[in-house]
Amino acid sequence: MESRELSLIKKIRLRTGKKLNTMFVGEYHSAFRGYGLSFDTVREYQYGDDFRSVDWNVSARMNHLYIKEYIEERELSVVLMVDVSGSTEFGSHTSKREVILEVATIFLNLAQLNHDRISVLLFSDRVERFIRPRKGRKFMLKVLDEILTCRPASRNTDISLALDFVRRVMKKRSIVFLISDFMDHREDFALKMKLLRRKHDIIPVQVVDPLERDMRIFGLAEFVDLESGKVFLSDALPEPGNFQELADFDHILLNTAEPIEVPILKFFEKRNRTKLTASM
Repeated sequence: MESRELSLIKKIRLRTGKKLNTMFVGEYHSAFRGYGLSFDTVREYQYGDDFRSVDWNVSARMNHLYIKEYIEERELSVVLMVDVSGSTEFGSHTSKREVILEVATIFLNLAQLNHDRISVLLFSDRVERFIRPRKGRKFMLKVLDEILTCRPASRNTDISLALDFVRRVMKKRSIVFLISDFMDHREDFALKMKLLRRKHDIIPVQVVDPLERDMRIFGLAEFVDLESGKVFLSDALPEPGNFQELADFDHILLNTAEPIEVPILKFFEKRNRTKLTASM
């Protein structure tokens, strides 16, 4: 790995290590605790048991009501979908690519500390790299190297294709973090996200730059499309993206000009409050 890349990954790992305090780790664990349940045994029905847990097959054979009991799965299945397209190189402060690497580092560390199995998909408008489920510190470092040194075969974006791939290969119910700037001119990826949500818990993580939303130009200016490589002149301000595609999802919004740990922690806290309210 080049020395510049090594220094970047060391800087990000150091910065991330300082943010992973006990509260952060605890919030992550609580947010997804009880996410997966596996069948354990059956026992006789007792007054007050949830009738939806009745095992009708066993009850019919034994001529008495029996219910299924489950145990919490200690190990989660986590998927990181990481956008490596050309638009992620943009950044008026820090590049979106560096922020994406930092948030991936946080999720990898959280998964490692909770002994979760993690899969990683690097995508552009094709599957650039898929790393099958594993866990452990060596695996985490390998994934970070892969993300940082990835030289995508394409600079374009196709989120739908990446979602279709995950839907095909991930058989076990998983938590899917989709980390991208969502600069995709195709309009069908929201539908594909909803299809994936039928089986998996999908969490969009959007990385934006303030210059994309509040650009000041006077007269003609030269622009470069980071995905197509085309250079063009324009005197029109780009329309700020509303990203209505994400409106139906609980998602994390990150800004290249701001620390990322606050919105991530707020997401986990909100998720825990929602779970607590639902259980009352």
